[in-house]
Amino acid sequence: MIANLIPFNYERDFIRVRDFLSRTYGHYGHSMNWRIERWEYTFGFVAPFLANWRVDPPQQELIDRAMKFMAEHTGLWETELGEIAGLVTIEHADRFHRDFGEFFIQRHPDHMDLIPEMLDYAEQHLAHPESGQLFIYANPDDDALVQLLMRRDYSANPERSANESQFDLTSQPLPSAPTLPEGFQLKSMTDENDLAKRCEVFGRGFNHPDPLEWPSILSYKHLQQMPDYHPEQDIVITAPNGQFVTFSLIWDDAPNKLATLEPVGTHPNYRRKGLAREAIYEGMRRVKKLGAEKVIVGSDQQFYQAIGFEICEHRIRFNKTSV
Repeated sequence: MIANLIPFNYERDFIRVRDFLSRTYGHYGHSMNWRIERWEYTFGFVAPFLANWRVDPPQQELIDRAMKFMAEHTGLWETELGEIAGLVTIEHADRFHRDFGEFFIQRHPDHMDLIPEMLDYAEQHLAHPESGQLFIYANPDDDALVQLLMRRDYSANPERSANESQFDLTSQPLPSAPTLPEGFQLKSMTDENDLAKRCEVFGRGFNHPDPLEWPSILSYKHLQQMPDYHPEQDIVITAPNGQFVTFSLIWDDAPNKLATLEPVGTHPNYRRKGLAREAIYEGMRRVKKLGAEKVIVGSDQQFYQAIGFEICEHRIRFNKTSV
């Protein structure tokens, strides 16, 4: 069936793409494409957050501009029957961001013939305007994509990898209740929806002491509007003084019995107390009750392996400088 490139329209297509990603994960059984949380987190948080990076006060106009940029740089292929056949996506709504040039191919198993055309789209529209860089991460066993990249003069960089880890909820036991230091409490954003505290712990958790580099309350409100954001799955741990010091947000793709951690962090002054572990375990207990059988995190850090995760996906960076 013929598929054509059409303009991406956020209001019409956002949920359609979310459902497409869930269905294709179910077909492949692993992360050949983005999972739903990355799609929702990119539009719902990354774009609004970076739009107001170091802007005081934050402006909705800048968020609107970033969302428009994301839509204009999303390639969507649709069949004659109106079904999504594939996408090309980006993650950074700024052509001058150091990581602009990274692109992602979201494929449909019945439309693998579109991969060359999707690569054409990336090469024509998504190269960094100054450096000309283009790059994509691909599983070394993904022959259809890897062979095409090599034919187009992309070079593999095995030293740059992006690995994921998973926790099997069906076979690995979870502690039945959290174990926290005295005075610390485990909560969710259902219990205390303090966006100022939540934005601060995010910034500090990623080692940014400057408040201008924390997410704005506007950006977090955008995140909370995403269809698969649920405040009871946005776990925080509070210190005795009430400050949020650890966070762990978990997303649930119910049809695939799959959950994903994105993101996790702890304030630098409160690390090495086991707080992130307890926040993660609590999120996993909650999605397990919903039927999740597997939890994925986009990291191979030793920390995750120490609490029961095992590496499940390996990808290598392929680079090209456009002419």
